[in-house]
Amino acid sequence: MAKVRIVTDSTADLPQDLVDKYDITVVPLKVFFGSVCFQDGIDLTKKEFFQRMASSKELPTTSQPTPAEFAEVYRPMMEEGAETVSIHISSLMSGTVQSAQLARTMLNYEGLEVIDSRAVSVVLGMVVLSAARAAQAGYSRSEVVALVHSIMANHKIYFMVDTLEYLQRGGRIGKAQAFLGTVLNVKPVCTIKEGVIYPQEKVRGRKKALGRMVQLLSEGFNDEIVFCFLTHGNDPEGLEYTRELVRDQLNCGEIIECQMGSVVGTHAGPGIQGVAVCRINFMQPEQ
Repeated sequence: MAKVRIVTDSTADLPQDLVDKYDITVVPLKVFFGSVCFQDGIDLTKKEFFQRMASSKELPTTSQPTPAEFAEVYRPMMEEGAETVSIHISSLMSGTVQSAQLARTMLNYEGLEVIDSRAVSVVLGMVVLSAARAAQAGYSRSEVVALVHSIMANHKIYFMVDTLEYLQRGGRIGKAQAFLGTVLNVKPVCTIKEGVIYPQEKVRGRKKALGRMVQLLSEGFNDEIVFCFLTHGNDPEGLEYTRELVRDQLNCGEIIECQMGSVVGTHAGPGIQGVAVCRINFMQPEQ
């Protein structure tokens, strides 16, 4: 039986070495700075994205791949008779899933399953990585899909926003609230529920906020072995501090780190730190 093919989009924020190792196909979103268009992760790296955003007077915008672009990816897989699982950013954050579904219909690709992960960044990456590992281990398409839904139902995600400026510029909060947050050094700790970003708590001070973020993550796991996926917005020093907190408070069987991409980064800005955690056994280190 041929291996199941795994497709995702560039918002999964997976490190390139894992993409290569597990033969994951990544379809890029587009990032616009004014009228200039970049393919996310191809001709604009994550580091370059945050550098451009810091110097830009206008917020960047993002655009999903077109159905035709997805069809171009799926067609060779269909022609070789492969079964494919395509897992994407929350449909409440992007139209990427809809484009993938339209491409499936255009091709009449019956061997393709398109999944709305109801997530983004490290959670999407965690789901895609586990699916790719399962596919490489010989799981069937239905088994991979069941695994994906299990992780979607059994993970935790929290992230800390370093500044309220970008939330305000993106229209998520008012100017007065952003100004007050800056004056008081307030750092929002947020989560993602059913595909939507929600503020969880507001904590004064960066290190206290990171500590609270990891405390929220650790609740309910006791001493269970967990998989941890860490991300940051062009802030390696903050990542190092977060990593130490995670190692101290969680029993991490495996830790993967990446830099956050354009979609969440557009609204959260540089300095963001995030962690996703899952207790699923297959996400323990490979033997």
